[in-house]
Order: sequence, then C-alpha cells, then structure tokens
Amino acid sequence: MREYAFTKWLKPLSSEGEKEEGMIYNELMGLFHVQGDEVFRKGTIDTQHTVSLLMLKGELSLQMPEGRMAIQAPAYIEFIEPHQWTDLKTDAQFEGCLLITRRELFLQAAECIRPRVTPYIYRYVQAPFLTLKEDDIARIRVLFDILRHTLAQTENNFQHEILENTLRSLVLEIWNIIFRTYKQESEEEPVLPWDDTLPRFLYLMHTHCRFHHTVKWYADQLCVSPDALSAKLRKAYHKSANQLINESLMEEAKICLLNPAYTVQDVAEKLCFADQAAFSKFFKRHSGMSPGRFKKQL
Repeated sequence: MREYAFTKWLKPLSSEGEKEEGMIYNELMGLFHVQGDEVFRKGTIDTQHTVSLLMLKGELSLQMPEGRMAIQAPAYIEFIEPHQWTDLKTDAQFEGCLLITRRELFLQAAECIRPRVTPYIYRYVQAPFLTLKEDDIARIRVLFDILRHTLAQTENNFQHEILENTLRSLVLEIWNIIFRTYKQESEEEPVLPWDDTLPRFLYLMHTHCRFHHTVKWYADQLCVSPDALSAKLRKAYHKSANQLINESLMEEAKICLLNPAYTVQDVAEKLCFADQAAFSKFFKRHSGMSPGRFKKQL
C-alpha cells in the first residue's frame, strides 16, 4: 500500500530523515496524514484500489476536463472513475487524511447498501465532493481513528473483520450525508435523466450485471444498437460497453468469492454462468488467476 501511495498519489518525502508521521498501512488499507502545499502527484485511479480524502483544513484544487475546480475544507472527496483528475494542488494551510483501500475490501463493506444507493450513483459520480458539517467531521474522525488503531494492531486475530466493519460504518456515514444533501436540494426522489443513454446504461449495469452479461441485452433495453451504445460509452469513458459490463461483473464475482460460505460453484450459479468452468475461464481471463486461488489468498 505504501508503494502505491507514494508512486501514484503522494510526492516522495523531502528527505531520508523525514518520518512518515501519521501514516499507517498494510496490504488491505492505508491511512496517510498529509499537510502543506504541493503534497500530491496527479493521482492514478486503478481497478485495484479505492481512494478518498478527508480534508480538514485549507484548499485543494484539481484540473477537470471542464476546467479547474477548487475545494475548501472541511470536505470529503472520493476519487472515482470515470473522472480523469490531474494536477492536484494544495495550499500551505492544507491538512487532510488520504484513505486507500483494496477494492475487494471496499466492495465487501459497501455491499449492504448498494440496492438503496443505486438511483443516486450516477448523480454522485458527476461530483463526488461533499461539504462537511462539524458533527460530520467528528463522526468521520472517530471512524478514521478506529481504522488507524486497528491497522496498528498487527497481532489482532480479527483485524480484517474490524477493518471491514469500520469501513462499512464509514460508507454508511458518507452516504447518509449524500442523502441529506440531495434532500436539501430537492424534496423529491432523485430522478435520473432517462432521455440520456449513459445514466440509463449505468443504472441497468449496476442492477442487472449478475443476470445479464451481453451488450445486446442492455442495448435492447435502451432501444439502441450494440455498436451505438459502445461508441457512446467509448467517447465518455474510453471503454466499450463490453469492458464496463465485464468490470462490473468482476466486482460482483469478487464480492461473492469474499464470502466464505460460497463455493466457486455457488458463485458461478449466482452470477448466471452456464457452469463453473465458464465462470472460472471468465474470472481467470480478467484477473490472471483462478477464482479458487483468489479465495485461498484472502
């Protein structure tokens, strides 16, 4: 986790003698206390990690395709696809905590609320920045402290479980703030722009990818051709419909495989593959390892 943080997100420490104060990590998660100006690299989002930032003081600005955006503390930022943020800059007063989590752990923690947040996902992805109130900061900092203390307990037999449960509480806190924010903006239920193919596709993909794996099914629901759907998605996300569906299906597969109660055969059935062999072939093609090996390394 340290290598990922300092090669992709944080600039190297200024000297050999500089201590990594406030930084703690293992292979599942890392918490990195950052402060001052020019502490970030551009930031590189990948499929292996989720990255968020709790801003406590100062300002952070970043370059987005539509222009430069400045965010004032206190705030919470989730660095998520499909955004391609570049040139992250902080001022001298900046202070915050960067949280990096293995994506499998994050998905497992967030699984419990996905059905409830799906209608909001597209809206939130457009601007995943939250302004925090004082009591929001207090609750989130308590959870960060628990994560920090748990990471330090290397001999704790239940470290993984405590990290997962605390991360789940953090996800719930963040989404409670999101719900509150949207309710303040409008008392009505969220309405997706159904005349736009992209949000409709994302909604369908997140809710149906376990059951429908082909581009044609989604194209039929949207009344467009598979080629037209993929062309629109490539323009927006630089990925085809098939790539996005496979990535979403892989996330579902990892969530299921993380459950010790499920065998590989159980997961194959839950994800509507013809048989275990077909699922294993799919999983290995997209991850480089068999689902059985994936389960054993957890």
